[in-house]
Amino acid sequence: MSLKQSFLSAFRVMNFIIAERAWRTLVVEADFKVQKELPKANVLIVAPHPDDEIFGCAGALVSILKEQKVQIAYIFSADQKSKSKHADEREEESKEAVRLLTNPEQIFFRQPDNSVATKQTISELSSIIQELESGIIFLPSFSDPNIDHRESVRASIEALKIAQIKGTKIKRIFVWLYEIWSPLPYFNRLLEFDWKEKEKAMEQFKTQQKERNYVKAIKSLNEYRGEIYGLKNPAEAFFALPADLLVKLYAEK
Repeated sequence: MSLKQSFLSAFRVMNFIIAERAWRTLVVEADFKVQKELPKANVLIVAPHPDDEIFGCAGALVSILKEQKVQIAYIFSADQKSKSKHADEREEESKEAVRLLTNPEQIFFRQPDNSVATKQTISELSSIIQELESGIIFLPSFSDPNIDHRESVRASIEALKIAQIKGTKIKRIFVWLYEIWSPLPYFNRLLEFDWKEKEKAMEQFKTQQKERNYVKAIKSLNEYRGEIYGLKNPAEAFFALPADLLVKLYAEK
């Protein structure tokens, strides 16, 4: 086994342990809410790759008001150093997709897939969080099976720590964990939304649709969430928790 393979294996085990402990801690006091719009706060979406912000959070983007500041930070842009052959196309598809829903600032860090977030990436992400001050940060779940997704969570937590040291009161920030590759094992927020708007945004990712029928998969998941809870429309599921609690959970690993 190579050094890289050994690192990735250890990293997966560590994340599994963190996830199991974290979920047991969180579900005890989870307050469940069904919502049709986000709280009126500024928003930062941390997306591992271009498309994750749409697949996991397009319903949330639909409900954002014009006065809300929206930023989307992409950690891994599937650039040409990785296995992806469609790096540039995916970025352009992402730009087209999000502008069907809202008008955010998009920040692309362009790290190669299956790499560890650099100090520079974490530092710049921390600066974005410091400017946010309060509001909502959307993150993939720490139990997501994709290693880039989990690394995006780790990098975000390191960025939160730096922001806290520099005086940002991260207890004012809420983190909403979202689902991409696999359903959340637990959630405490359901956001009902219009599927047609999300579908139009998802259809912009033609490069990804060649690999898998993501529209069908995500629609099935969102419709399931809505149907089980008796809603008229599909819904996206999230687990919301204070940012300082998420940092604490990782510190206790």
